[in-house]
Amino acid sequence: MDRPGAGVLESLPDGLPADVGAEPFLEAQGICKSYPGVQALKDVGITIRRGEVHALVGENGAGKSTLVNVLAGVVKPDAGVIRVRGRVVKIESPKQAAECGIAVVHQELSLFANLDVATNLYLTTLDEGSAFVVRDRRLRAEARAILDQVGLCHISPTRRLGALTLAEQQLVEIGRALVKDVDLLVLDEPTSSLAEREIETLFRIIRDLKSRGISVIFVSHRLEEVFLICDRVTVIRDGMHVETTDTGSVTHAELVRLILGRQLSEMYQAPESREFGEELLPPKLSDVSFELRRGEILGIGGLLGSGRTELVRAIFGLAKLEAGAFYLRSRQTRIGSPDQAIRMGIGYITEDRHREGLVLEKPVKDNVVMASLRAVATTLGWVLPSREMAAAKRQRESLNIVTPSLARKVKFLSGGNQQKVVLGKWLETGPEIFLLDDPTRGIDVGTKAEFYRIIQGLAGKGAGIILISSELQELVAICHRILVLRTGKFVGEFVGKEINAADILMAMTGGR
Repeated sequence: MDRPGAGVLESLPDGLPADVGAEPFLEAQGICKSYPGVQALKDVGITIRRGEVHALVGENGAGKSTLVNVLAGVVKPDAGVIRVRGRVVKIESPKQAAECGIAVVHQELSLFANLDVATNLYLTTLDEGSAFVVRDRRLRAEARAILDQVGLCHISPTRRLGALTLAEQQLVEIGRALVKDVDLLVLDEPTSSLAEREIETLFRIIRDLKSRGISVIFVSHRLEEVFLICDRVTVIRDGMHVETTDTGSVTHAELVRLILGRQLSEMYQAPESREFGEELLPPKLSDVSFELRRGEILGIGGLLGSGRTELVRAIFGLAKLEAGAFYLRSRQTRIGSPDQAIRMGIGYITEDRHREGLVLEKPVKDNVVMASLRAVATTLGWVLPSREMAAAKRQRESLNIVTPSLARKVKFLSGGNQQKVVLGKWLETGPEIFLLDDPTRGIDVGTKAEFYRIIQGLAGKGAGIILISSELQELVAICHRILVLRTGKFVGEFVGKEINAADILMAMTGGR
């Protein structure tokens, strides 16, 4: 299949900017897709101009990922027409999408941790019969150039991908898309695991692509980024197109209203002032001593690599302490495993729900009881279906988990509902201490508001909560106290009226 418009970019005179607003590169009209019990897309349309950065926004479950998967050739629509450079095309496989000049970087990475970086970059472009590992010097030299382009100058093409951080792997995934001859790059939540410096690198890449006439679809829940980098924005809600407008013609508040279908008068609710109870968790660790009291929401701020995640993983028994000791309810203890942490009343929402929080191929009901099997099993260890279903129904009602059936595989739920299942799993264990590592990552504004109310409700009932967040405003708005980590040490503490974003950011970055 000849790619529509192939060679057009190459024919542009040197220095001539892309003609944004001319003939659309891609038009999707009347796209429909349904699953058992769910109408994912209902007559949705989107038009992408050549050389524009176009935001696609909506709540979790609105249909964004389904539309992206249609354009990627991963999902076949029930109805609708797609045109590329004015020609009707069929995109029924990722290969056909690539032939149309479309590359998609999905939120969940599709890399091979056991292979080196260069092989991951070129794996989808290697001919059949080629060596499974890239050994060609020329390709490795090209891989070096791609890594430099995405801000990974310090990463060797021969390094094993699994040794990289999640943020570095995200940039490798973007680099893999740039290896191909791309006319439209679709980025699904590309900044969800990136630090500020890496986001700046990504935006530089996007602006460079735009200057070369390459279009970008930017899917994000971070609306401030939409206004920073995007020319236009399309809003979809409940599987339907709501509005497409220039980003300069809509305010942040108006965009939130379009996404939710209602006013969001109070996205963040300030935490209630209260007297905290006993010390639940006063760890006495080298350089990171702190305490957590009943009813307190304690924020942990810091840049990626500061030690935030390592701290809570150590508390949960997933990492071994090199020095220091834990004191749980004023008694020194050693937590050697997650099972021991659970029995001590600790629950942990990890930053990567797909790899560590859920079993995607299992149904909702199985995932809800995953951490509390003793409570739903007989003394001989047989799981009682009635108890399992009762627990799943309890959490579905309590957390408003949207699913047509509790027997539905959790991989088919939206990101926000998946995260609710993770939270429900820990609520079933009845913890007194919650460790929340970026719990609203990749979640829409409406579901975020639900999570904030749930977190504050748990604190109101006496739970102690440690909240890690990459969103500074989130910490500032809902935490009673915030500690700042930098290079593995606490460098600042902010309480009550002392909490403000500017000072916390200065502490995080080492400024004065």
